[in-house]
Amino acid sequence: MRRLSVIAALLCLVFACKKNDGTAPEKTQDQGKLALFIDTFRVYSSDLEGKGLKTVVDEDEKSGNNYIAKITYSNTNKFFYDYKPATGSFQIKVANADGSNKKVLKTLAGNAGLSFLGSFGDKILYTTTDYSGTTPIIEIRTMAEDGSNDVKLNLPRPTLAARNGSTYVSTTEDNSTATPSSTSYVVKFKNGVWEKPNSFNLPKVTGLIRASAISDDGNTLVYVLAADYSTLTYDVFTMDISKKGNTAKKVLSHTFPTTGEGAVQFPPQISIALAGAANVLVGYGVDVDKKRYATKNDYYYIQNIDLDKGIISKKWKIAGEYGGSLLAN
Repeated sequence: MRRLSVIAALLCLVFACKKNDGTAPEKTQDQGKLALFIDTFRVYSSDLEGKGLKTVVDEDEKSGNNYIAKITYSNTNKFFYDYKPATGSFQIKVANADGSNKKVLKTLAGNAGLSFLGSFGDKILYTTTDYSGTTPIIEIRTMAEDGSNDVKLNLPRPTLAARNGSTYVSTTEDNSTATPSSTSYVVKFKNGVWEKPNSFNLPKVTGLIRASAISDDGNTLVYVLAADYSTLTYDVFTMDISKKGNTAKKVLSHTFPTTGEGAVQFPPQISIALAGAANVLVGYGVDVDKKRYATKNDYYYIQNIDLDKGIISKKWKIAGEYGGSLLAN
């Protein structure tokens, strides 16, 4: 198996930009941000351009079979991650943003896997799938950030979750035909209780949703849409999901280059993340040398899209990797 990066997670901590006096320049939107980069079984911190990289967490068991599968960031400046040790079951682990106080919160039973993990208000929202029987058993659960009060919920299966605990999105994809499609249900909460009257279905989306993200306040949905499985062109849409009846707005149409920087030869696996209220990050890997393992020439390519202007305002690389996904707030 290729020693790929399983997840590249960027946590963009955005601060307000103020002038110190009448002549002092304003801070740019990238100042004051922190990045976390997860390379298979290690977590690194750096700036947004991958500079100053340092190890925060190391799960290296020297086995080649252990990896971090999912990660989320909480309102209390901790990150929670789905970890598969070399032997044994999946674990949900927690660590502070600086990597301190790392510990196991929960070990999943038997052959169960984690299909979703998200921070949701003051709780961790997650979905388990148990494959030990003839039919997979799916459970939607929440627990406190210390691992206590772990309970099963009778709710739609989550796909995206807003960190403030007000909203999550449940998406069902239909990939059975040459023209894929998807339907989504917006699940609204008040004081931790599902508000069915205020929850609603979104219009059916025709095309392949390559990646999606939700804002921390639960009001904005962003998704990247391609016409089919082979096209190198994608469209970025935003949608106000604070209430029913709003429609999606196309912000940008972009075609992957096939030569030069960021070049790909087939549609890569991409991921997106909202970075503040006006920017979305789109990331994908570029396998330059086509080797079994990532080389120094390979890189993870990130585009910062200005949602108001509908342009790619900035691009950067994380060298030596070509797999991953993004996480931002």
